[in-house]
Amino acid sequence: MSRTFRYISNEDVLKSFKEFRDTLLSERPVIIARHGDYALYLEKKTDSELGLRIMNEEKKAIVEERSYDINRTTDELVSRGVRHACQKMSELSDEDVNMKRFQIWKWYLLDWQKEHEAEQHDIVSKEIEWNEELMQQETELMDMEKYLHGDYLNLGHTLNLIDRYLVDPGHKELFRKFAINDIMEMTSEDTKVKSIEEAERRSQEEEVKLHTYQFTVSVEATDKEKARRALLHYLAGDERISVQK
Repeated sequence: MSRTFRYISNEDVLKSFKEFRDTLLSERPVIIARHGDYALYLEKKTDSELGLRIMNEEKKAIVEERSYDINRTTDELVSRGVRHACQKMSELSDEDVNMKRFQIWKWYLLDWQKEHEAEQHDIVSKEIEWNEELMQQETELMDMEKYLHGDYLNLGHTLNLIDRYLVDPGHKELFRKFAINDIMEMTSEDTKVKSIEEAERRSQEEEVKLHTYQFTVSVEATDKEKARRALLHYLAGDERISVQK
């Protein structure tokens, strides 16, 4: 799912309106947050009226609007309104993503049914009856996690599927753009998580893994005990002791 990008904090929206209403906001509305295809605009309706507007940028459509009389409102009320608008954008964006994903998954299901058409009767018969032992032994169950990290995340397969099932050029371009952005976002997140996990694993291994090193040196001394003491002094940093490496 996409993230919400905020360009002005909730608490600063009313202050920003007062600061820019006679300059920038007199010329045009400004985007103060984004989420997916949705943008939240701050606009000047009148000198004393602040407007918040949610736009679907892909469809160029207004989704929701609200306004505040700056002489009668507070920072807290405007901040709450911005927070609710961002939550609304997040919910709408998630609905759009899930709807398009589900449509692509249905095309994958249609493909699967075509490939297993001869087995349809056996498959239906098998699913009608409940057999817990068989279910526990089943290795071909496809849960959501397995599916998302399987065919759908293969960008080439998914784009080919879209090209085969969609005829209208506009719809085809819409789904191609969605699939590319959605799959790239999910795979980049997976790669980032895996990279962090791998770095942590290597770090832990380096911390606990002990290495043994052996060096050969020669010390001049009259007997073995004096040689041992001389070597210990050398290892302790006594530069008066000379060794041959």
